[in-house]
Amino acid sequence: MQLSLRFKKQSAIPKEQMFTSDFNSVIFIVLWNSLGFFFIEFIMNYLIYIVLGYPAYNVGLFFSFITLGGLISNSFIGYLTDRFSKRILVMLGSFGRGISYFGLYVSIILQSLIGMYISAFLLGLGANAFWNPLDAIISEKSSKYHRSSAFGKRRFALGMGMVLGTVVGFSIFSMANFFTPDNPFLVYGAIPLFGISNFYAGIQFLRRVDENKKFEYAGEQIEAKIQSNSVLLSKTSKRNLNTIYFLGIIVLFSGFFSASINSGIYRPFIQTYALTNIETNAELVAWFYLPTSLLGSLIAPKLGTLADRLNTYKTIAIASLVGGFVTWFIINSANLWIFAILLVVDNTIMLTVSFVFINFLSRLSVKHRGKIFAAIGIFESIGMIIGPFLGGIVWETISPQTPFIISIIVEWSLIPLFIVGMRLLSPYLVESIDEKSKS
Repeated sequence: MQLSLRFKKQSAIPKEQMFTSDFNSVIFIVLWNSLGFFFIEFIMNYLIYIVLGYPAYNVGLFFSFITLGGLISNSFIGYLTDRFSKRILVMLGSFGRGISYFGLYVSIILQSLIGMYISAFLLGLGANAFWNPLDAIISEKSSKYHRSSAFGKRRFALGMGMVLGTVVGFSIFSMANFFTPDNPFLVYGAIPLFGISNFYAGIQFLRRVDENKKFEYAGEQIEAKIQSNSVLLSKTSKRNLNTIYFLGIIVLFSGFFSASINSGIYRPFIQTYALTNIETNAELVAWFYLPTSLLGSLIAPKLGTLADRLNTYKTIAIASLVGGFVTWFIINSANLWIFAILLVVDNTIMLTVSFVFINFLSRLSVKHRGKIFAAIGIFESIGMIIGPFLGGIVWETISPQTPFIISIIVEWSLIPLFIVGMRLLSPYLVESIDEKSKS
């Protein structure tokens, strides 16, 4: 009863005590930027493999160029985020994505695979140049007590953009294919529309968002806390900083790097596993598979609010344990309904934990927040290069279940690594929260 009463009381907190007045304008850009996400992913698979008749590895190369662009972007965008105007960087990232969409459209018309690869590289470059400074701004414009909720709203906007973009994109694609199937200008006409939406979003972001307006804590001197921690770090630099702070960074970021590779080992093979072991009808699997990820995005605000109220260490431990069991049940499910329900549970757990992690990382440093987010982005990019390669090897050489079993073992093994790393760094957080007051 006490738990429920406390939750009810927290949900009634006025928005001005959670976010700045222009926070919705920050989130607004995500919806417009994400319109083409799913449509581009689907259409490029379809175009390269089915329409143009290239081998499957050419499809893989297209998405590898996106990853490569993101990896290169993350190598410098963190530094720029911490040194230059985040608002301008977000706008430039949005413009970069828009330019890449127009490049894709022209390349499709000309049937130029090289042009598609170049556009894919620009897409990865622009996407990561967009997300890093945007996440830093979201952190600055939200209370440390509601940071997970802030990122939950970002994820919700992304999900809504994907839904709207999918409806618009496939409506144009279907109608054009029905009336003028030989006219690529119309068949793929949604792509330049998504490019225009990115230009529009970037301009609106520059106009509506005040970068200097940051969340202020009533009755709490957060700046004093930041300065206090800076003094603490300087006084203990020869003793504690080298032995505790850097140790915590190494342990925690080693966990993130391992988790990124682990995610790449099994997640790309979920749909393939369903097709080979549960249902061979690809369209039917798609209808069950795709809504599971969208549903997670649509309930993200609730998951973010929940993550703000949960104890960080307990959440990581329990979620990782439960997530491992859910993965085991997924590879032992007998029909698509159970498969889809388990995927919803798995995505819900994954999102909740991601909100807990980004909340912690955003409070680790203000001065180096961009670099921290960029480091995580680099780990994710490398993980999605190494992980699928390793997963594919064990899938072929041992069994289709092996990538999932390995992921379970690694997920459980990383629990102490995350908890130890976060506990070592907790005294140095510039925005600290009493974890004992959480559930």
